Amino acid sequence: MKKLALYLCSALCGLILAFPGQAQEKSKLDEVLARGKVIVGVSSESPPFGFINDKGELAGFDIDVAKLIAKSLFSSDDPKHIEFVKQSSAARWENVNSGKVDFGIHVATILPDRIARVAFTRGYIDSAIVVVVKADSKFKKFEDLNNASVTTAILSTPVQAARAKQFFPNAKATTLDSIGAQFTAVKGGRVDAAQLDEPVALWYAQNNPDVRILEERMTALTNNAIYMKPGDFKWWLALDSYVAEMRGGSMFGDYSAIYTKWFGNKPMNTKYYAK
Repeated sequence: MKKLALYLCSALCGLILAFPGQAQEKSKLDEVLARGKVIVGVSSESPPFGFINDKGELAGFDIDVAKLIAKSLFSSDDPKHIEFVKQSSAARWENVNSGKVDFGIHVATILPDRIARVAFTRGYIDSAIVVVVKADSKFKKFEDLNNASVTTAILSTPVQAARAKQFFPNAKATTLDSIGAQFTAVKGGRVDAAQLDEPVALWYAQNNPDVRILEERMTALTNNAIYMKPGDFKWWLALDSYVAEMRGGSMFGDYSAIYTKWFGNKPMNTKYYAK
């Protein structure tokens, strides 16, 4: 028995020496709480999720959800407990993986190839991908856009380029760096169509009657989720738990007020929907 005990002790010491960082590494949650603020990557060009309002302030649905999470983390709504980093869509994954931001909430759809790059919570809002065009245009279906004379606007992300090739391969594509730029290009006639998340498209269409949404969807129902650097279960569990409580638990009242503020109607309570 003594020999067995000595062997197990030796093996354990060997594992600790082989993986010293894993034995002592702190979770991002511990780092955030010790720092006294959470640093969040967001868009500033994607209304109504994240944009600069008429007062020159950062505003939007994603901004308010991030503030609710910060309030829950620190039991206080003091603005000192949250810092926002404005970022482009192309910089989303690098910013969390490099540690520049603690998590991102940036109109990010959960997709298979992205799961290999970052960790996602469950969805904090349901969405889908739709196409916007000018209200007086002749386009009714995706096949109407599949023409060499048509130009569509896509973000600088592989998934939008892939969708464009799938649904209208004969059309030309103009790559832009923000959702706001995509919409502006359609509204101004620079391009004929653009891919947008459905909540974003609905918000734009409500505020711009000269633009409409095609009836066909490019994707089935999808989820926009909070994302972070993979490999930190404690941090992921905290953020995922906050999302669960927002969608159908103790934080639903606050979440519902935020949702209604930006989209005009109340969200579905997933707790009751599941039953």
